[in-house]
Amino acid sequence: MKLTKETGISLGFLAGTTFGSGIAFLFQFQSVDVIASVTLFGIAGAIAGLLMAVILHQRQH
Repeated sequence: MKLTKETGISLGFLAGTTFGSGIAFLFQFQSVDVIASVTLFGIAGAIAGLLMAVILHQRQH
């Protein structure tokens, strides 16, 4: 599987939302806090995945 920008964003978003959900579960957040946690970690994960895809693409060339 080739790591493209779209794949990086998708995998980063998946990892971020999963991490945010786990953090919310561990800290027993209320519903609004869970939504905020999952959203923030999802966005951060998507950005990290995009940056990783771009960096790895530049290394190959």
